[in-house]
Order: sequence, then C-alpha cells, then structure tokens
Amino acid sequence: MDLNGEVTSLSDSPCNGWCSATIFGDVVCKGCGRTQEEISEWNQMTDVEKKLVVIDLAKRDFAIRHICHVEKTPRKLG
Repeated sequence: MDLNGEVTSLSDSPCNGWCSATIFGDVVCKGCGRTQEEISEWNQMTDVEKKLVVIDLAKRDFAIRHICHVEKTPRKLG
C-alpha cells in the first residue's frame, strides 16, 4: 500500500474499513469477506498466503480493493 492508501500488491490488506467481524462478531466480514481467523492471523501470514486469501475473496464475489478501480475524475456524457 502506498502513502495515499492505494493498493499496490495482492498481499495488501483487503480491509475496506467496514468490519462486521471484529465489531459485530460476524463469522465472515461483510466488508472484506475475510473470516475472523483470516483477519486475526493476517499480520502473521506470508505474502503468498495473503495473496491466496485475496484471490479466494475474488472467487467468492467480494469486491476487493485490489481489482476495483474507482474513477477519480467524472466522465463527460455525450
């Protein structure tokens, strides 16, 4: 992750700041899709393990920050 909070690698945390697992005790976070176990073990995981978790999140149809591009300038219509 760079200084602006932009994701630069698949091993960056998929957390989007809407954690329902740690706050409400959900088994799977509604924000990023990780399980409570994946969240608590994230900092101990290797880069390869982190990347595999992120790939799995994409397979489960979670809109992960790593591949979702938010357009910063509005498009002109017409």
